Amino acid sequence: MSRQVDVYLAKEIITNDHAMPTAEAVAVMDGRVLHTGSLSQLRADLSGFDISVNDAFSDSIITPGFIEAHCHILEEGALSNFPWIGTYPRRMANGEFQQGCATTNDALSKIREIHRSMPNMNDILTCLGWDPNMANSSGITLEMLDSISEERPIFLLQSNGHIGHCNSAMLQRAEITSEAHHEGIIRDGLGHPTGELRELALTLVLGKFVDLESGGAESVRNAGVIAQHAGCTTVTDLAYAATNDAIAQYGAVANEESFPTRIVYAPLVQILGPHVSGSMIDHVHELARKSSSKFGMGPVKFVIDGSIQGRSARLKWPGYCCGDPNGMWLANPDDMFDMMRPFHRAGFQIALHTNGDEAVTAGLDIYERLLLDFPRFDHRHRLEHAQVASEDAFQRMKSLGVCVNLFANHIFYWGETHRRDTVGPAKARTLDACGTALRLGVPFSIHSDAPVTPLDPLFTMWCAINRRTSEGNVLGSTESISPEQALRACTIDAAFLLKRESEIGSIAVGKFADFTVLSEHPFTIDPMGIKDISIPATILAGKIHMNKSGHA
Repeated sequence: MSRQVDVYLAKEIITNDHAMPTAEAVAVMDGRVLHTGSLSQLRADLSGFDISVNDAFSDSIITPGFIEAHCHILEEGALSNFPWIGTYPRRMANGEFQQGCATTNDALSKIREIHRSMPNMNDILTCLGWDPNMANSSGITLEMLDSISEERPIFLLQSNGHIGHCNSAMLQRAEITSEAHHEGIIRDGLGHPTGELRELALTLVLGKFVDLESGGAESVRNAGVIAQHAGCTTVTDLAYAATNDAIAQYGAVANEESFPTRIVYAPLVQILGPHVSGSMIDHVHELARKSSSKFGMGPVKFVIDGSIQGRSARLKWPGYCCGDPNGMWLANPDDMFDMMRPFHRAGFQIALHTNGDEAVTAGLDIYERLLLDFPRFDHRHRLEHAQVASEDAFQRMKSLGVCVNLFANHIFYWGETHRRDTVGPAKARTLDACGTALRLGVPFSIHSDAPVTPLDPLFTMWCAINRRTSEGNVLGSTESISPEQALRACTIDAAFLLKRESEIGSIAVGKFADFTVLSEHPFTIDPMGIKDISIPATILAGKIHMNKSGHA
């Protein structure tokens, strides 16, 4: 009895496979790629198989499925559960938009309106997306939030995810007083909390009183819908509080046959300690053993500094050009080495959040110490974001075998902020330096860090190619990459950073049949139009998932 093979036709199939870079048809069997080439070639080579030809995408372009190697997809899925007060409209899983708040007054008016609509004064009012840089604002203060309500707890989280704002009732609910000693509680000249919380101080609210991953199975399914609409067949949760119960609930949905994407998660070790009984190494080993092809553990995540636009990242001389003090270490570099050492020795891949250039250098110093302490081949330790890394830092990455995941969307959303107010015009030219990484041979990917910015690989490619800020200025043109290189950064190179290049990232025999369908060719269209290409469908393990809206 002959075996069933599904053949998909396209105007062109971009494979990332050097043996057959482009094709007309791809044959799929048992959810994996069996063959690529022309339709006549496939018919001849597979004459012993029962072939079913699908020409639904014969006028479209098929690429390897997009891979988002750094986001927080469950938070993106849960975003619909919270009011949005960012400056731009934000698309929800149902396709509708929450309108943005262009100014501080607009944000405060929306918060006040939501407060009035909530009957129970004990319920916490939580809003997401606030960004004083985009709103050209000096900030939202405790007094502003208290003017809305001194009884109801109110909490705002900035879009960077590193800074939050409380009113007095929220401070009281979280028992944040003048006597509290947590680093990251911002105080006035008399030592009283101002309502602003930074970095690890956010844990006094997040996880205790505000759950950004709320919504259970519905949020996981929303995450899948958002990923599918963005063309992603693999997405990440790159800082997850991976307790056994949380992973069991998450995986139960992600492993469903109908779920449209694969998820790779990274346990955030720095916040897991109080929630894990026994050895953390044993816990992480147990998580890895539970992995499936749809839902599995990736690198182990650590965070050493904060956000550049939030002024909590660590910068080298001359520091913040606005005159703000240097940012925070979320862990002393020596302590970070001690935390990472057992995971490095146990063979795990490590992903380290480093935004500022001082943090990048500290991260490379730590990786060098780890490799001197315990040499390893092909460790693929990663630096996440590395937004203002110098050329000598990239050279060290190459020599140490370190990969880098560059936050290209920052060029558009905060390029002007960085040029004028944070790192200054000279360093801003090197923001998310894809060109340098490519030139020096450092393995890299590009990402959205969703929900910090919307999940949208085509837009991320557009940013890395065109390097346009929100005001239309080109920031560091020598760091631009080509459309071909940008597509690789969101497919096979992202797979390499996730240590999954043998399974995903290209359309080659034996790999999962994970494809993205595009309405136009990303290499021949005007590069300024790449972000507007529609996505009719994705294909996961040979199963078609149609998009009603075309593009995220």
